Amino acid sequence: MTGNSDRLTYLYRKYINGTCTEEELQEFFEYIGQPGMKEKLEALADEHLDNILPGTAEPPIDWEYMYGRVTRNALPATGTQKKVKRLLAWPAVAAASIIVLMAATGLYFLFREKHPAPAWAHNRFQNDLPPGNSKAVLTLANGTSIALYEGGSSFLSQLENTKGMKLNSGELVYDTPADAAATAGYNTLTTPKGGQFRLVLPDGSKVWLNAASSITYPVTFTGNSRTVTITGEAYLEVSRNPGKPFKVMVNGMEVTVLGTCFNINAYTDEAGISTTLLEGAVRVSRGNNMQVLQPGQQAQLQSNGTFRLMPDTDTAAVTAWKNGMFAFNDADIASIMRQVNRWYDAEIVYTSAVSQHFVGSIPRDVPVSKLLTMLELTGRLRFRIEGKKIIVTQP
Repeated sequence: MTGNSDRLTYLYRKYINGTCTEEELQEFFEYIGQPGMKEKLEALADEHLDNILPGTAEPPIDWEYMYGRVTRNALPATGTQKKVKRLLAWPAVAAASIIVLMAATGLYFLFREKHPAPAWAHNRFQNDLPPGNSKAVLTLANGTSIALYEGGSSFLSQLENTKGMKLNSGELVYDTPADAAATAGYNTLTTPKGGQFRLVLPDGSKVWLNAASSITYPVTFTGNSRTVTITGEAYLEVSRNPGKPFKVMVNGMEVTVLGTCFNINAYTDEAGISTTLLEGAVRVSRGNNMQVLQPGQQAQLQSNGTFRLMPDTDTAAVTAWKNGMFAFNDADIASIMRQVNRWYDAEIVYTSAVSQHFVGSIPRDVPVSKLLTMLELTGRLRFRIEGKKIIVTQP
């Protein structure tokens, strides 16, 4: 059994590296089905993954793609059709079993510290990039800038023009008494690449700012409405006040709400502004174009100023960042790497055109190598890190 176990380890590692020959790949699937191999395969999977996303319809390892790529590269030009057809009978059974095995290995697609990555997996990820964290810059109405960060203390109360503010575990809170005199001016909270922050506005509305984003808001809401301006991406839980509607201005578009939970993605490197509603109702408008959203819907502002309504949006995937997760639901690699750029402050370089799509989930508090390793398990892409550059290649 030891010999078989060592052979499976060898084949598994070759598969992960995308270097299996046709014969080795067939042998790998044969080992999967042998008695006594389940525990060994579980251990190998646990070394790479802690879990397949529950409910995933397809395995993250694209077995048929790998077979096709291997046979194209390794088989001779003639006499291959029957052999390939025979080989392709294996993946359905093997993939089904691999899902069950890997699903039992823990939580999410990542190496945990209890299962450190083996030395042979480190060669391309020696210059790993750490994840982002809670940090932002608060710019007061008088132009003063204050750096905020996770673990910051109550020093804000000691600074001029910061009365009624407090900092607590990556969150800036305005707790101005209701009978306090109105204060003029606007503050701006800005997150850099690799940063995120939470904010409780003077009316009690809650805002989560993603990386490379900002919100400008009045120190005190006065008048007949509550208006803020946002760049980048934010998730908002708005305090209900029918007599004073809440409005968000973003790149020339207006979102009007009474009391609701919604996400706005307005990064300039995305195709358009996306507003996704989780609870309540919102109206998005630009010029003469308007769209009213119901929960579960998303409005995408197109370049021509019109709105495209997406009726059944995966709201969990849209707001995963707010809950400390990356979540990909048929996401293309370009959109994934834009998230990597913002969260890890990394430059993305493509060596060729890529168009792969992915399904999966992984916490955002892990080094970038763990996310890249998850993506590599499809067999469709390879990555390497050079300084702050992530090079994307096809095997």
